[in-house]
Order: sequence, then structure tokens, then C-alpha cells
Amino acid sequence: MNGAPIQLASGSLGEGIGVLFDPVIIAVIFVGTAIGIVFGAIPGFSATITIILLTPVTIPLQPAVALILLVSAYGGAVYGGSIPAILINTPGAPGSVVTCWDGYKLTQQGKAVYTLAVSAFASGMAGILAAAVLLLAAPIVAEFALEFGPPEMFLLAIFALTIIPAVKNSSLSKGLLAGLFGLLVATVGNDPQLAQPRATYGLTILQSGLDYIVILIGLFVLTEMIRLAMRGSTAEKVEDETLGGYDQVVAGVKAVIARPVDFLRSTAIGAFVGSLPGAGADVANFVSYNEAQRWSGEEKSALYGTGIIEGVIAADSSNNATQGGALIPTLTLGIPGSGSTAALIGALAIHGLNPGPGLFQRSGPIVYAMILSLFLGNILIIVYGLPGSRYFGKVAYIPVRFIIPIVTVLAVVGAFAVRNAPFDLYVILVVGVLGLVFVKYDYPLVSPVLGVIVG
Repeated sequence: MNGAPIQLASGSLGEGIGVLFDPVIIAVIFVGTAIGIVFGAIPGFSATITIILLTPVTIPLQPAVALILLVSAYGGAVYGGSIPAILINTPGAPGSVVTCWDGYKLTQQGKAVYTLAVSAFASGMAGILAAAVLLLAAPIVAEFALEFGPPEMFLLAIFALTIIPAVKNSSLSKGLLAGLFGLLVATVGNDPQLAQPRATYGLTILQSGLDYIVILIGLFVLTEMIRLAMRGSTAEKVEDETLGGYDQVVAGVKAVIARPVDFLRSTAIGAFVGSLPGAGADVANFVSYNEAQRWSGEEKSALYGTGIIEGVIAADSSNNATQGGALIPTLTLGIPGSGSTAALIGALAIHGLNPGPGLFQRSGPIVYAMILSLFLGNILIIVYGLPGSRYFGKVAYIPVRFIIPIVTVLAVVGAFAVRNAPFDLYVILVVGVLGLVFVKYDYPLVSPVLGVIVG
């Protein structure tokens, strides 16, 4: 058994390279990365929302094309969230909160393009290194996961439900209750053992259960749009003269190259924390920033939060490194490493790929093509991000009165398109309001999603 999976993995890698170099796939990576950057740069959006909104669009596409489009958009959106954080002190996603601390201060000092260039280069390079970790580690973890039986899978499920609140420093009891709620939702439908309807209340549509993608749309997209409507616009446009010229782009690249220890340390932290189920980019950012400050020395440590470029490097290199790390448990164990990969699991299922033990054996070429696409996608983040530093920021100023109706319509259309069932529209409304309650009382939103997956 120890030899066969390695031979299969090797062959699948070669086939994956063949899939990747299809002209259509290359075009999809270019388009997906650009879409992700634009979506990520819109305040209130996130990589999770980007994946959820794009998933229904990919239903008619071939699995390889669809999944590579989503993975490319995922990487672009993770980077894109730093654009409004730097320019207008409004993180495009939770993982960009730490970027605000020094990034916006540098913008106020007239170094917006310099800071955006640092963000693009650090994000892209960190994503490339994390993709290499994923390529090397995922097959090994996948082979090990093939040894899992029912007891191991049960313990893994329990681990997935408990580690999120522990890592995010929120209440363990609240995390477990939210996870148990997700398990309860997963029981709706026909009992797989007895083939009897369970909690369907006589509704035929519920015999097939509540669709996972519909729950995600309600919980993440609709909840966030309602919260954004309640907050309103909170940022003012930065003055054009603070943007600077292309000399600052070159200076930004040099700034990252001149700090290899800071960059590599933060990248390693991002990849490791990202591989913890449910941890996500926001946890990685806080850990990476704290370590960067701790290792900087007493004198320099006091400058963090006042506009120091090391703070931006720490935040954004760990941010994009979580993408490769989060995909390790997602692909090999079927346990999402973040909210974004939780959404990606739904997309994988729609296209007939069930994440977990055996995925590399069943669908090796497609999975390897997905992993390899991360390399090109992160190179494109640099290619798009460096020259576009003066222009991408304009997306961050789109008024919320335009964002909310457009995104809400896309969410409603996406929810309906999954099963063509009007009933699902009521589901996203109920789940969206319920998500507000969860957020208000500090219940982690990822826990009920994991509960549904485990169920």
C-alpha cells in the first residue's frame, strides 16, 4: 500500500500539469485572479463571499475549469482585501484587519502606492511559497488519511468542531453550541439508515435536506450585507496627491526583499495557522503581527501601529500564505481550514469531488491542477498588483448603496440557481437573520458550517 499511492500521485501530478497548460485553464486563472482582486477590494466582501457568489456561475462548467476559477478568485480576493485596508482604513475582509494598523498610517504619510506595492509583492510571494508547501504536504497527508476508519473520522469531526473557538479565543461552549446547531440542520431530510423522512414537516423539498450552498449564502453573504447596511459608509476617499508614482512601486518590492527574515517568518506562520481547521487568515494575521513585533526589539517594537512597513509585511505575507495552508486539511481530510475553504467544499461537492481521504486517488489530475494553478495565480497577483497599485484602490470607494443591492441580488439568484427552488429563498432570509444573532452574541459563524459538513 505504501508504494501504490505514491505512483498514482506521481502520475496524477503529470496529468495535472497537462490539465493546467490547457489554454482555457490559463485564461480562467487570469480572469479568476482579476475577479478575486476586484471583489476583495470592495469593503464588506471577502474571499468567502466571492467563492459563494461565483459557485452557482460555475455549475455549467467542467470540474477542472470551475474549481480552478474559484481557487484563483480565492487567492485574488485574499490579497484584494488589503487594498481598502491600506487606502481607507476599512478591511475588505476579516483577514485584512491587521493591515489597517500600519497600512493606513503609511497612506496618511503619502506612501499609498509604496504600501500597496509591498502588499502585492509580499502577498504573491507568500502565496507561491505556501503553494509549494501544499504541493509537497498534501499527498503525504492524503496517503496517511487513507488509513482513517470510522473512529478516527469521528474524533477528527469532534476536533474540527472544538478547535475553532479555541483558536479564535472565543467561548468554547458557544462554538460547540453553534456546531451542534449545524449538526441539527444536517439531520433534516431522509434518514440514510432507515430511509424515513426526518424533520421535513411534510414538505417534499426538505426530503433532500437543506442545501449546503444555500446555507452558506445566507450565513455569510446575506448576514454581511445586512451588517453593512446597518454600518453604512465609514470611509472617506484619500486625496489623489498621496498616491505617488511608480518609483514607490520599485521601492515597495525592494522593501520586501530587504526584509527576508520578516517575510519568511510571517509566511511560515500563515501556512501553519492556515492548516489548522477553522483558524483562517484573521488568526494568522494576529499571530504573525505579534511575532514580528516581539522579534523586532524593544526600540522598534514601539513603532508598530504607527506606520511601519514591517507591520504590513507581517500581515499580508501571512494573509496569502493561509490559502495554501488551509487547502491541506480541506482536500485531504474534508475539514475546511477557513470559511473560504468551507465554501470551496460545497463547490467541490457540486462538481462531484468529495474532499477527504481518497480524493487524490479518485480525482488526482484535477486536484493537482488546482494546486498548480496557485503558483500562476499568485504570480498574477504580483503582475496585477504592482502596476495596478494606483488604480485598484478606486474599487474601494464604491458606495454601499450600490454594493448592497448588487450583492444581494447575486446572492438571491445564486441561492435559487442551486436547486431552482423558491423555498431556498426563504431559507437564506432566515439563515441571514440568524447569522446576525450569532454575530451579535459572539457565536463563531464557521462552527455551524462545520456542523453541517460533519453531519
